[in-house]
Amino acid sequence: MKGWRLTLAVMYLLTQIVIVVVECHTVNKHLQIATFYNPLGRIENISTNSKGLMEKELLETLSKKMNFTYDITVSTDVLQFGFSGNESWSGVLGKLARKEADMTISFGPVSYPRFLSFDATVGIFRDHVVIMIPHPESGIDTSGLVSIFSPFTWILIAISLVIVAMALWFVNHFQHDRDDQINGGLLILYILGVTLSQGGCLPQKSAVFRMVLGAWLLALIVLTYAYTGTLISRLTAPKHRFVINSLEDAAANKKIMPFVVKESSVQEEFMLSPTPAFQEIANRWQDHPELLLRDSNGIVDLVAKQKNRIFIGSDMNAGWNIESDRKRGGKCRAILLPDKLVTRNNGLFLQKHSSLTAAFNDENLRLLQAGIARQIEVRHSPSLPACSVSSLSTHSAAPTPLRYDQLNAAFYILAGGCCLSLIVFLLEMLCYYWKRFQSRPIIV
Repeated sequence: MKGWRLTLAVMYLLTQIVIVVVECHTVNKHLQIATFYNPLGRIENISTNSKGLMEKELLETLSKKMNFTYDITVSTDVLQFGFSGNESWSGVLGKLARKEADMTISFGPVSYPRFLSFDATVGIFRDHVVIMIPHPESGIDTSGLVSIFSPFTWILIAISLVIVAMALWFVNHFQHDRDDQINGGLLILYILGVTLSQGGCLPQKSAVFRMVLGAWLLALIVLTYAYTGTLISRLTAPKHRFVINSLEDAAANKKIMPFVVKESSVQEEFMLSPTPAFQEIANRWQDHPELLLRDSNGIVDLVAKQKNRIFIGSDMNAGWNIESDRKRGGKCRAILLPDKLVTRNNGLFLQKHSSLTAAFNDENLRLLQAGIARQIEVRHSPSLPACSVSSLSTHSAAPTPLRYDQLNAAFYILAGGCCLSLIVFLLEMLCYYWKRFQSRPIIV
């Protein structure tokens, strides 16, 4: 009998533990749930995005597991979490503060002001703050053919061409064998043909003439191979001309216009950050209120219209907008910079000291442990975005042209050849006049 009593006592104790656990996860209430995304919010002129679909599946999962019904409520002032000001909150957090909602299904990071005013569950989803920029230009255009050499290098090439033409004309004009002289027009045509790699034949017996022409041909070899090599490298491995390469670039360039969703957690992140680049961007938003958007709907259009516009926001929202725009238009008009600015754990928010906080924390932890939250996140997040630039590609604001110091060998060859030919020319002239002096008739 004692054994049976002990068994019944243990079974009763286990039953009570199960009842307590079940009661912890069961709400058995009708809740007011705040959101600012579709499809739950049913907000006009706002498209459904990945966060909205994640919210919908998360809410359905929680309501079934915790046995509660719900109504959806949407803030009318700001379609975001909102800020605190004058002892009141805006957005969906304002509904919690005014006790018009029990919980937000919209998830976000916990900042210090939110921690003081609301309860927050454990983080169930992770997102990153990223920068969206216009799709970078690749390859080269007509101006790119000229920009291979720096302007100073082009000027030196033009001066060298003029000097060579004058030197050859001078030698041709003052040479003593009149039968070997070349027409001036034909000489200039030949020089241009050689310079443009068209070749030609110009027989000339003068050693000076051949020395100047040989030095110019050697210089042309260096310049031609440098030009064609750089051109091939740009055509086969084009540099992507990014508007910016980092947030620091955006902060340093006053012409960059960074968009952000008004009173979003991203804007709050920048306002509270002590980082100088974050503070500079936050000040720019304060100076230019037109950069604060009602929502992220149509952000790709805004970024793609002008090359100095960027968007700073959650990678879930930004990536969803980019992929949706690509599917509609058939091409990529914007991309995300690979570097993440901030990584955040996002939880749900409830009224301060809410009796529901413990129950939702327990259920969220169970969803994390079972991998259900991760499955929801993966289902509604593009794993391999089509609009991306390979990390192996070279990123540059503008191609770097070849400078004089990189091509000085060609000009040294030409200068050396001209100096040597000048010495030979002077020696030939002295030799010629010496022979004339020796062969002069002697009158007695």
